[in-house]
Amino acid sequence: MQKTADAIQIGETLPITTKAISQRQIDCYSGVRPHSIHTDVEWAKKKGFAAPLAQALMSTAYISQIMVQFLGEGFVKGGKLSAAFIKPVLAGDVLTAHAVVTHKEIEGDQVRITVECWCQNQDGVKTMVGTASGLAKDLKISGTRK
Repeated sequence: MQKTADAIQIGETLPITTKAISQRQIDCYSGVRPHSIHTDVEWAKKKGFAAPLAQALMSTAYISQIMVQFLGEGFVKGGKLSAAFIKPVLAGDVLTAHAVVTHKEIEGDQVRITVECWCQNQDGVKTMVGTASGLAKDLKISGTRK
């Protein structure tokens, strides 16, 4: 069950999600093809990577999962996500997605909740940073239940 806007606190840490990044998952995002840094191990090595790279969208999917669990339909129908991908994620990495509430603002008759979000690998290195937001469910504004 999602929280009301009044119950959400600035600084609140959302539950993290951790995913082992397998080559099979990367293949599902990319479709297996030759000469791809995502699915061709030898090609990725030729291009200077220790292993094939995960799609950036995999990281945003993990943040989206956190946001859907937190805000439900308020993220699905009113969500926004902005991200910068700062380090590659490789097949075999373990990626952990994080989010912390940074802002609440009235948007029409609803409240937009904004979080700072990031992913980091098993070595604690950030691979993606950004913000995500969505609309809180069962809102109370000015003491009136909406």
